[in-house]
Amino acid sequence: MKTWTPFLFTLLISSSAFAVTQPNGKTIPVQSVYCDGGKTAGLAAVFACICEQPGVCNIGDPCPGNQDPNSCDKGQKGTCETTLWHNWNEDPCIPKNLSGLDPVADADIQPETFRPVCPMQFRIESRGTAMFRDIFGWYNVTGSKPSLDDLHVMLDCNTAAGKTVELDLQSEPAYLGGEVGFFLATPQDPNHGPTCANGDCCATLDRIKKGEGFVYYSEPKYNPDTAGQIHLLIYDSRISDYKFYFAWEDIYGGDNDDFTDLVTSVSGIQCSGGGLPCDTGKPGICSYGITECDSSGAIVCKQVFAPSAETCDAIDNDCDGRADNDATCSGDRICHQGRCVKSCSSGEFPCQGAYQQCDYTSGLCVPSDCVGVSCDADKVCRAGKCVAPCEGVVCPWGQSCIGDVCLDLCEGVSCAPGQVCRGGACFDGCGQCSGATCEAPLRCDTASGECFDPSCASPCPAGQHCESGDCVSNCKDAVCPGGASCVDGRCQGTDASGSTDGGFDPGDTGGNPLQDGGVEQEGGDNSGSSLYSKGESSGCGCRVAGSVSSTLGLMNLLWFGLWLVRRRR
Repeated sequence: MKTWTPFLFTLLISSSAFAVTQPNGKTIPVQSVYCDGGKTAGLAAVFACICEQPGVCNIGDPCPGNQDPNSCDKGQKGTCETTLWHNWNEDPCIPKNLSGLDPVADADIQPETFRPVCPMQFRIESRGTAMFRDIFGWYNVTGSKPSLDDLHVMLDCNTAAGKTVELDLQSEPAYLGGEVGFFLATPQDPNHGPTCANGDCCATLDRIKKGEGFVYYSEPKYNPDTAGQIHLLIYDSRISDYKFYFAWEDIYGGDNDDFTDLVTSVSGIQCSGGGLPCDTGKPGICSYGITECDSSGAIVCKQVFAPSAETCDAIDNDCDGRADNDATCSGDRICHQGRCVKSCSSGEFPCQGAYQQCDYTSGLCVPSDCVGVSCDADKVCRAGKCVAPCEGVVCPWGQSCIGDVCLDLCEGVSCAPGQVCRGGACFDGCGQCSGATCEAPLRCDTASGECFDPSCASPCPAGQHCESGDCVSNCKDAVCPGGASCVDGRCQGTDASGSTDGGFDPGDTGGNPLQDGGVEQEGGDNSGSSLYSKGESSGCGCRVAGSVSSTLGLMNLLWFGLWLVRRRR
């Protein structure tokens, strides 16, 4: 955990009154800026040279002598993690001023584990002046100390500073899903202090397996030191999303504690608990969120959508707690249960089957005992009485209950490339940095943006989905409205009125109260919305089956699986 102690004033101006300390009470990193061979060095100097523009360092030139102190170079040469600049008439090699990412005030030893959210980039930012040529990589977080066979090297001992290695972890067979940790391995001789084992300063996993070196982990409980020595300081990037820096001290038992032996970065990751769907607590479409770390390291739920005008899509677009209010349809169509349907009032589309009469007030075909029955917005007519919709209903997999009808709100919705549809709205899919990640054991298909269950050897046929290695019917455990039967993943003969005849199947023209099967999405193009296209061809997506919800709020909670992460990093 982070050790909070009164901050010891150093040459650098820090933004916090607390710092990380070693077990002996020493604030780390020490000497975060110093002079090495006439050149500004230290962890602050490393961060000052990590910039959006290549070849730039925000380190101010020494102030010219005997001139106006205000003429000192402020170091603002680009957009960089840190900026260093001098006071007038001070040591020309050691700036006393700092802004941006502060090696002392912003140091942390958490998070210990991370969640991949998109293809990752591993980079060596600096090897400092370290004697050891360390290696760096990742491992699966399982709750136990990782085996040496589960240490995956990304930056070997010959990788030079400035070199970047890319990895799409979702396509990596060794990745088990879920969170990952990071490690450093050294070639230190375990028996002869800070020297290279057998005179070879290049670390490898094969040498580690022979006892020639040590491994240090982002989960420090697995480190070989018995005194709790801190070997890793972690920094959340100030200029790049989904990027963290790892500053290592590689001597067993500790050394000079400047944490510049190896400085690496990994992008495409979120902190532990980040990158998951969450509920903002707001109504309607505004409830959709993704967890992320804020600047203080706390987990927050970031809202995905802003309020917009209502459209006929069963979604509360304007976030006022009511779906489709004030939504309009073209011509003589009316908005009902998120669809623009043809009105029967004109007589052009006569009612059939169980929906034998037209309710001219609503323009809908209804059973005869529901003609003239007006129910409150939260009720539906069933057998002439107003009842609560969706009570006891469990819709087929991939559908939601809206107004006593099981609907696939994503049917007919076209999303942009890299997006998928959930609850009728388009989101950035998994594998997109701003999308939600997949919970283990689900994996991400980065091509479609869908989560899938890898336990099925081949895609499931239509009407089925993968569940724990088996293809099961989408009708499994379904309880359709009005006691209707579930066939091929659809509740048969259930329409908006709650009757068990006729059906509300967009593709069914026989006995359908819409007569011609005309179900339209009007007034709203969800393709421009920004987390999850439909991608059901494999039957193994991570879409959550519909349940008893009759409001968007409950449907949203179902889709997110009740994820609400508000714990601190």
